[in-house]
Amino acid sequence: MWDDLDTDRSGLLDHHELQRAVTSVNLPVTDASLLLSMMDKNKDGKIDFNEFKSFIKEREETMKAVYGQIDRRKANTIQYEDIAYVMKSLNIDAEDDSIREIVKRIDKDGDNLLTYEEFRSYLVLMPNLNINAIFDSFGSKTANAQDTFSVAIEISKKSNPTDLLLAGGVAGAISRTATAPLDRLKVLYQAGPPPGNPPYTSLWQATKSIMAEPTGWRAFFKGNGTNVIKIAPETALKFWTYENLKTMIAKDPKNISPIERFMAGGASGALAQSLIYPLEIAKTRLAIAPSGQYSGIVGCLTTVARTEGPTALYRGITPALGGIIPYAGVDLTVYSMCKDTWSARYPDQKPNAFVLLACGATSSTCGQLVTYPLVVVRTCLQAQGMPGRPHLYNGMLDCFQKLVTNGGVGALYRGIVPNFMKAVPAISVSYVTYEKTKQYLEKRN
Repeated sequence: MWDDLDTDRSGLLDHHELQRAVTSVNLPVTDASLLLSMMDKNKDGKIDFNEFKSFIKEREETMKAVYGQIDRRKANTIQYEDIAYVMKSLNIDAEDDSIREIVKRIDKDGDNLLTYEEFRSYLVLMPNLNINAIFDSFGSKTANAQDTFSVAIEISKKSNPTDLLLAGGVAGAISRTATAPLDRLKVLYQAGPPPGNPPYTSLWQATKSIMAEPTGWRAFFKGNGTNVIKIAPETALKFWTYENLKTMIAKDPKNISPIERFMAGGASGALAQSLIYPLEIAKTRLAIAPSGQYSGIVGCLTTVARTEGPTALYRGITPALGGIIPYAGVDLTVYSMCKDTWSARYPDQKPNAFVLLACGATSSTCGQLVTYPLVVVRTCLQAQGMPGRPHLYNGMLDCFQKLVTNGGVGALYRGIVPNFMKAVPAISVSYVTYEKTKQYLEKRN
């Protein structure tokens, strides 16, 4: 095999030779860079024979295990029915002719039976040897049409829409309740004190002010009821819309590119935010209002609509939508890429709760850094008009200008410390709960 790959007889393999090799056997790898980096132990950009031999040896056990999973008859051969059975069990669509083409593509001697040697020769240069990834690539009629292999192959399974909605709702409710005290601290910082009152100088000062309220420790959860009511349908809609949009807009639904993920994430976030936005107003008002000012969620919404007009229920929606599109796009894209990159590195393992937490934390941090100033502006616009908080800003741009003029650029990031303290565990718990709930519901069905 080495002689076949080393076409220039230099004793070294380069990117061009690897690319030609994977293309010649129709592997779904449009860029051999990942494969090169996996082989290149000394990172000199070339593969010598010892590096290649080590790479093949390390993959031998994995390839035998995958072959054994497909050879369910234990006949030491794989036939059409074996591949069809496994693809069906993985919820991967493939027509009969496509499956027969797979067998023909791998079968060197034409007997319609795949030996381990034939299977090994075909797949040895495939970066991801996870059985799901292998069969997902088989599910594509044109295996070499993948946009990129830097993001590992994602399986597009047929998930029940009700399950996706329920999983998203449960994830949102649990994550927000778990981090409600930090969320209230964040909102207090973002909105700032009423005119004439000094700003908070530390988290401890803000915490003491909450503890001094008449309701005691329950004051930390002020507005959380609205948050749960809001976040459950919002998260459910976001995940459900994202799962469906990414396959609708993708050129190849089996291999979704990062830009396609970004577009689906942004659109799903904007739609979800628009539908529940009045609850955002109620959440902010209840979190910063003195006890007794509003009589619950309905009382808050009706009071705002009656005293400030129905349009007040959508105050601040411009920066909200301006922030949710890049946030959702960055958040969901980074999360998917982190999880897929892990799967490519550890193809025989499923990501555990810790891995999902790390992926969620990373994606949340990236999204927050990009969009946080818009969140601060949104909160300021939502809060103005309340008793003791007069109208100070004439829209989003005016709010930006006045915040920077009065407090410097740092004013656009006030409250970012409690926000990160809240956002990382909140989003991480949300994703883990979503994944685990979805897995449970799929198994139950």
